[in-house]
Amino acid sequence: MNRPRVLCVSSDRSTRASITLALTDTPVNVVIAQDASAAVDRLQEESIDAIVVDARTIGDLSELVDAVESTAPETPTFVHWGEAADESIDVLAEVVERADESDSTERLAAAVTERIGGHSGDPASKTSRAGPIADTDAPDLETLVGAVRRRLVDVTSPVTVERVLREEFTDSDRFTFAWVGEYDRGEREIVPWLTDPRAMEWPMQRTFSIGDGDYPLLERTMHTRELQVRSVVASKRDAVPFGDHAVERDVDAVAVAPLASDGDFYGVFVVYAPDPLSERERDAIASVADTASHVLESIAIRGRLEQQEQSLHRYERLVETAGDGMYVLDDTGHFMTVNDALVEMTGYSREGLLGEHVSLLFDRDAVEAGEETIRRLLDGHESSAALEMPLETKTGSTIPCEVQIAVLEREGTFLGSVGGVRDVTERKRSERKLREQNERLDAFARIVSHDLRNPLSVSQGYLDLMEESGSLDHVEHVRDGLDRMESIVEDVLAIARDGEWATDVEPVELERMVVEAWDHVTTDEATLSIAETMVLEADRSRFLRLLENCFRNSIEHGGSDVTVRVGPLGSAADPTTDNRGFFVEDDGSGLPDDLQDRLFDPSVSSSPEGLGIGLWIVREVATGHGWSITATESEDGGARFEFELDG
Repeated sequence: MNRPRVLCVSSDRSTRASITLALTDTPVNVVIAQDASAAVDRLQEESIDAIVVDARTIGDLSELVDAVESTAPETPTFVHWGEAADESIDVLAEVVERADESDSTERLAAAVTERIGGHSGDPASKTSRAGPIADTDAPDLETLVGAVRRRLVDVTSPVTVERVLREEFTDSDRFTFAWVGEYDRGEREIVPWLTDPRAMEWPMQRTFSIGDGDYPLLERTMHTRELQVRSVVASKRDAVPFGDHAVERDVDAVAVAPLASDGDFYGVFVVYAPDPLSERERDAIASVADTASHVLESIAIRGRLEQQEQSLHRYERLVETAGDGMYVLDDTGHFMTVNDALVEMTGYSREGLLGEHVSLLFDRDAVEAGEETIRRLLDGHESSAALEMPLETKTGSTIPCEVQIAVLEREGTFLGSVGGVRDVTERKRSERKLREQNERLDAFARIVSHDLRNPLSVSQGYLDLMEESGSLDHVEHVRDGLDRMESIVEDVLAIARDGEWATDVEPVELERMVVEAWDHVTTDEATLSIAETMVLEADRSRFLRLLENCFRNSIEHGGSDVTVRVGPLGSAADPTTDNRGFFVEDDGSGLPDDLQDRLFDPSVSSSPEGLGIGLWIVREVATGHGWSITATESEDGGARFEFELDG
């Protein structure tokens, strides 16, 4: 005998639990609907003996009222914890008002038992939408279920599971068609298996998205893990998988059973029938789906064991490769395994990397280089090779990496590759620092030869005069030249040792520093013009070097009669621009266009005699002080350098 079925309609989990608990000791089966729409579907597809409605959570009862009046007008309806003032309830229901929780649920159970207590539970006494459910259904259905179970014994392939279910149900006179769909977690889609497309008259070459509400029958099956049944009518064909084709084939009902076990959802088993499904037919479909689920679980467990053995072999190979991050790619370049270090390095989750192509982390040039390396390893005798590749993280930043690559082969078949990824940022930084130091040392050598030339020439000239005249009047000039050379040597040695261009900062006056620096340079017929003065914080010795090289650059490239002008940026009359910075400009030939981007490179010069070191010193001194430097054109068409002070 079948027990009476009571439909509990409530969107509150605790209410559903209390009602179900209250009816536990009564001779009924409780089925659940979380809203009015789901209750309507239940009423249309199932035989319901009584309805319990939680009016507190089911607001608009009009849809449910219409469904009960049209589908099951004789079905008693109880409104639990409801308000009798609602007209729908007054017309439709018997109200069990709330006193306290235990009292109201006990009275509810008593009312339900009293109203349906005389139900015999005999299937022959019930009338469903399909008419009386005959006991003659049992032998045929038992034969179908038994045949499926026998064929699924010792099955080791999901493909065989699909074929058995489809063939047994499609060949039965009771059902029109059946198919199995796999759930793709990545794409969130139900994907029909196409094991024998030629034998199928149904248009199976498509997928069904889950999560957007287009296929509620599939979604409800997935979320509830229970058999779902629905009538296939023209007005609802879009909600049924292959609904148009089902209507054309005069299908009246479709059932969707979950293929799942122990928290794993494998997919769905979908059955189409020409008539409404009886309880026995639904039980048969659910039983077959349950058997298939256990078979799929066994297959999955065996697959995981095999994968664990393969993973052990992969990790043994991974240990052979040096690096922090590790991965395994299949033969098409998709991630099969990644370790925690690579996950941390890239910023992706493990699930976000697995199954993705390696191009997610490496650009096209790097991928092509990796593929060429793999081909070379397969053709040669080397076991691994290293490549430098930039790795792109999830945030879009780039990490310089060294990737050690090894290939996976079994009996001459290429299975994939293993990679060890090492972050070489520090190594690259060290290499760059060493390169810069070497460039700096080379520049220092040229500084000595370049900057010492002027004071040495001046001192030699005064010594010649002293030798010719026998007078000591020029001794101070010689001493000044020697002092200047000593200062230069000390600056170079200090910079070579410490790498600092501003170590002893103090307030200095721009005009005084400009005049002193001008005296240190062979100026010939050049003219100096000081627009205004200002006070700034600078290392006096290094600041002189900056000015001297600016003046020397103007004279060397602007001509011996060039006019050099120095002054503050902005106007001294405007206090908002005071001490913003200063400029050095000339009326020479200007800056060469082809050297605009490399003016401050120590290896670049625009004159055959120049060594290109002067402007490099200017930039280094400015940077050491925290100043920014901009090269532009003066109003007279010459060169102009603007120095903006820090802050």
